[in-house]
Amino acid sequence: MVKINSIKWVIKVVSPDHPELRRYDGTWVPGVCDDKTKTIFLSSHLYGYNLKKVLCHEITHAVLFSYNIDVPLEQEEALADLISSYGEEILATTNNLIAK
Repeated sequence: MVKINSIKWVIKVVSPDHPELRRYDGTWVPGVCDDKTKTIFLSSHLYGYNLKKVLCHEITHAVLFSYNIDVPLEQEEALADLISSYGEEILATTNNLIAK
């Protein structure tokens, strides 16, 4: 469980064929953030870097939902991908500049 803006989110690791990991179009995904149940579902087949990246991606969705930030789905996905791919570099660069 994690709190984001005082909202409790549950994180569940589930089998890769869990129904929550199937999109409306029938494709399977490694992670899902469900705003209705405040649950992040992660495939049990994720490890290491992939687990970290998918978890960060889904937490980005949870942050957007928790702060009522409404953007078109395509932009939301792009933002979650950006943060999960480059968030650490952005924070490290910022911290290094502030430390100087």
